[in-house]
Amino acid sequence: RNSGTPMRSRGAFLRVLGLGIASLLFGVTAAYAPECPCISPNSPLIAQANEQFAALGAPGYGAAGECRAYDKELEFAGCVGALESDCPGGPLCFCFEEWCYVDPSTCEINKAKCIEAGGTVGTDVSPYCRDREFQLSSLIADKTGNTTALAYYSYATCGSLNTYDTSRLSEVIAGRNLKIKITESYYWTYKEEEADPRAQHWLGWTGVLNKALDDGFLRFSPAVNVTLDESWSSALSRTKFASSWTACVLDVAVGNADMCIGDFWVTPQRMNLANFLTPFDNDNFYLVAPRTGGDEPLFDILQKPFLPFSNMLWVITFWFLVFSALVMMVTDGHNMDDYDNQGKFAILFKSLYFAFAGYVQGGSANMPASVPGRLATLGFGFFVLITLASYTANLATILVSKGSVTGITGPQDAIDKGVTICIPIVVEAQLRSNFPSAKFFLITNTGDVARSLFNGKCGAAILQETAINSMLAGKYAQADCKLLDEGDLTEEEAHCVRDDQGNAKLDRDCWLVKTGELIMSVPLSVPVRTDLVQGLGWALRKTLQDGKVDQLKASFESTLPPPACGEDGSLTEAADNPLESLRLPANAMLGTTILSVLVMLLALALSGVEIYTGRTIQQILGCGKESDGDFAPATVSGGTRKGRSKRKALLPSGSKKNLMDGMGGGGAPPRPSPFK
Repeated sequence: RNSGTPMRSRGAFLRVLGLGIASLLFGVTAAYAPECPCISPNSPLIAQANEQFAALGAPGYGAAGECRAYDKELEFAGCVGALESDCPGGPLCFCFEEWCYVDPSTCEINKAKCIEAGGTVGTDVSPYCRDREFQLSSLIADKTGNTTALAYYSYATCGSLNTYDTSRLSEVIAGRNLKIKITESYYWTYKEEEADPRAQHWLGWTGVLNKALDDGFLRFSPAVNVTLDESWSSALSRTKFASSWTACVLDVAVGNADMCIGDFWVTPQRMNLANFLTPFDNDNFYLVAPRTGGDEPLFDILQKPFLPFSNMLWVITFWFLVFSALVMMVTDGHNMDDYDNQGKFAILFKSLYFAFAGYVQGGSANMPASVPGRLATLGFGFFVLITLASYTANLATILVSKGSVTGITGPQDAIDKGVTICIPIVVEAQLRSNFPSAKFFLITNTGDVARSLFNGKCGAAILQETAINSMLAGKYAQADCKLLDEGDLTEEEAHCVRDDQGNAKLDRDCWLVKTGELIMSVPLSVPVRTDLVQGLGWALRKTLQDGKVDQLKASFESTLPPPACGEDGSLTEAADNPLESLRLPANAMLGTTILSVLVMLLALALSGVEIYTGRTIQQILGCGKESDGDFAPATVSGGTRKGRSKRKALLPSGSKKNLMDGMGGGGAPPRPSPFK
């Protein structure tokens, strides 16, 4: 500890000595940052500027030789009425920030003098070892046209942020033409068949990144122009790196392009080549492994007959059948052909039997006699027709399928079992650091994973979630068939599976599932040339801060291909229960259920008309017969009808009583109707 004291004392002495000499030679007054002190009011460095400010009605503006909020309440600066409560973030916050004029020669690092003073760049041993940001004032030139009265100011030396002049962020970029390389990647960048006339500079390319960058480009004035290079990384750069993406980073580093657009993984290797903008997202990596079959438990076998429909659809079906039974009871409960026992509960339970028996038999189990009853049967039959057809279609597939799960629980389990794991070459270093004993097979393109697993080069893979989603949507299956058609792959290599129409089967890769927990996250960004980093980084950060990237991601989510595995596209669901993807969801039968219910409601309405009028629908329509009369006449007293007619039970059509009635004979009176 004592050995360091002389050096600290020496450093303090040199700083004081340096500032003292500067005060004598340049009229510098020490204030705040010693490496970039404010200059005194009589410094020749701002003599001409003082004259110009005096002529503009602001004598001594910024020339007090110390840090002050010179713009506060100053009409000259447009700060009259500015409220400090609006800060930070308000447009007039610069009015309350302290600054002063400085000598630019003292604000920059002088490496030689720093070493001479016994220090190294970045230390506090000498003012020459550190620097502070400063800018050339454009105020005089803007207001008077005088370009010789120069003055340099610094907010940084006073510990303030320059929110007054943001030209340092835009002067390198505004109006500039950017040469940009681009490739297709998920919903970040892809090409449409027809170019958007409002974004012709993208030549038909669109995506989250294109829209986000456009938002950032418009923050500069004049706006940024784009020259698009669709060739992606150059041939020379590809000879140096196996990954075409890393090769594009090299193209930016050597000046072949100003930036490359895509969801680049930010790795130490790539950061050593070029700078990257603010990360706009992260890629989450998981293990992917094949499903393995096995003997099914008895419970799984027993539940298969119920698997064609989802649980919710079974609930809907049950309650529809109960509803159908109630409709049968109301519309046809007086029909003694079907309901020989006219007790209320007997009719209810018989109706429930007819509904459920009719459903499993595939048709009506009763013979309705009334028009409402027959109409209700039509509605019931329509529901049965559609649901049983759908049930039969799914059941055959489910009965011959076997539930399966992956035999690997995570990366460490794969390592312990000696399984070779396919990984992208770009993230090899990080994965080897995490799993030093693993056996890896390196791939240059995530689209090669399924083929590598088919060909036995690896038994599992580590992929980012977006690649897993693309694989389970069939994109890699389509790509392999295309490579086969173009002659780039053999049939043995491509493992192309086609349907009856010759198209690639999108569910080829559904035998692969995500398993285990999150392995790692890698930030996503785009490489950009060094002098553009600050300006474009600021623009992208503003776009992210405004929430526009999240809005764009939600908007472009709909452009992704639907998953071929899992009921709702959930890879996790397909992994937990592969048969779930075959089950019919409740909303698939929504239209059928609604139409059937409407028909039955109409039947109820017609039955109500019959009860209210005391006449059958046939009689109301003028086409009734004597045998259609199923209502007891209203009570007649003194020639006057009292009350509405009431239903009476229809005797079985083949009964002796009906036969006698038809011959004009008498007989026992009918059983009393339960509706009296």
